[in-house]
Order: sequence, then structure tokens, then C-alpha cells
Amino acid sequence: MDNRSKKFVLVSFCLMAQSYQAQGIVKYQWKSSIKPFMQLLLDNDINIIQMPCAEAEFGNQLVREPKGIGKYNTKEFNEHCENIALKVEKQIRQILSSNYEIIAILGIEQSPSCCVNYIYTNHGWKKEKDYLWKNYMKR
Repeated sequence: MDNRSKKFVLVSFCLMAQSYQAQGIVKYQWKSSIKPFMQLLLDNDINIIQMPCAEAEFGNQLVREPKGIGKYNTKEFNEHCENIALKVEKQIRQILSSNYEIIAILGIEQSPSCCVNYIYTNHGWKKEKDYLWKNYMKR
């Protein structure tokens, strides 16, 4: 008998690898993964899919300064996020067509590429979805 879990959560890259966040962002006691969150998923036998970091991949830079959405508001970055959204969509379709369940897709607030409700603008927060979610949601 196959004993695998059929539950999945898709998470922003930096929930599992905080070193991917822009410099100066990681301020809490968790230096790598956000342990309580990750432990909750592991304790409940939930498969974790780490979505790509659009910002790190775009500039091919792991070490970078924080930037608001205004700095990423370019045709090139939007196309980059569209490509990532297509890959994530393909994974989601594979999971669902296999009769598995996606119980959550989690982002990081204030992120230019994976916030859910509030984005950082260099002038404070703004209630808006980021480019990655916008590209995914329009599908």
C-alpha cells in the first residue's frame, strides 16, 4: 500500500530559505527556514513545493538591496514573472490531475514578487497583489 500524503502547500522560496530575501529583511530568530511554520507542515505530513524567487532569478543575484515594486515595474520583470507563473501553473495542474490536493499557496507580504495583499512601494505599503500573483491569477 502506498502511504504518501496527497496534500500540498506551495510556498514562497524565502519561507524555506530566508537567505533569498533582500539584505536587511531577515530580522527574527529564524536564520534559514521559518521553523515553526515548516514544522507545522512536516508534522502534518504536508508536501511542500518551493516556488521560484522571481526577484533573485531576475537579477541573478542572491545578495541584493530591498526594492519596492516601482523598481521592478518593467516589461522585462513582468514577462519574467509570467514565465514563472506558467511553470507554477503546470505544477498545480499536475498535482490536481493526480487527484492530490493543494491546501494553500503562501506568499510573503511586502514582496514585489510574491505578496498576497500588501506590496512595498518604497513609500510604504499599498494594498495590491504583486506581479507573480497577478500573472497567475489572470490565467
